[in-house]
Amino acid sequence: MLRVKRYPHLWLVVGLLAATTARAQHFSAADRPMPPIPRAVWSNGLAVVGSVLVDPTNRCVLAQGYVNQTNGLVELFACGPNGKTHESILVLQTNPLDLQTGLLLLGLKPDGRPQDVGLWPKPWRGPQLDLWVEWQQNGQTQRRRAEELVQNLETERALPTTPWIFTGSVIEHGVFRALSEESLIATYWDPWALLNLPLACGADDHILSVNAQTVPPLGTPVRLRLQVHQPSWWERLWQ
Repeated sequence: MLRVKRYPHLWLVVGLLAATTARAQHFSAADRPMPPIPRAVWSNGLAVVGSVLVDPTNRCVLAQGYVNQTNGLVELFACGPNGKTHESILVLQTNPLDLQTGLLLLGLKPDGRPQDVGLWPKPWRGPQLDLWVEWQQNGQTQRRRAEELVQNLETERALPTTPWIFTGSVIEHGVFRALSEESLIATYWDPWALLNLPLACGADDHILSVNAQTVPPLGTPVRLRLQVHQPSWWERLWQ
C-alpha cells in the first residue's frame, strides 16, 4: 500500500484527474460555446443583406448612395466610398459583397464577364438588370434610368436605353476583387465589377462622360434600384 508521506504529490494528481473527469461528465453539448449563426433579417417583406435591401416580390435590390460627379469622363457608373471616385457618377454606401449576395438571392447567375479591362467579346451574356436612380427634389420623387445620366461624347447624346448585365465579381488569390477595387457598376468594361454596360462604347475609356443635363446636383442622396429586366414581347420574339 502506497503511503502519502512517501508520495506527497500523489493526492494532487488524483485530485486533478477527478476534477477533470467531473467537468467532462457535466459539460454537455448544449453548454459548449458556439459561434453566432447568421440569420436572415426581414423587414416589411424585404430581406436586409448588410447594406442593401432585397425585394423578392418586385425582383429588385435597393442600395443607397449619393451623386459623386457632375461632369467629366467616367469609367464607372457607381463605385464604393473607397473606389475610383475620380471617375464614377455615383458612390454607393454599400459593401460589394452585400450587393452581389443580394443579386444572387434573386436567383441570378452570372454567365461570363469581360476578359480584361476594356475587352469583352460578344456575345454579352448574363442576367439583365434595369438600373433606376431615384432622388427627392422639391418634395417630389425624381426617377431616371442610369443610361440617361451617361453621355456618349461621339454622339453627344445620352446612352440608348439598355439593361445592364450582372457579370459578377470573383475571388482571386484569396481576394474578392470587387471588394478590393470597390468597382460596382462599370461603363468601361471591368472584369472585377459586379455589373457591366453591354454597349460597344464600353470598350473605350475616353468616350463616356457625365450627362450634365440630367444628373442631380453634386452630393444629392440617391437610391439605386437594380430591377430584374422583364423582356418585352419584341425582345422575346428575337431571343
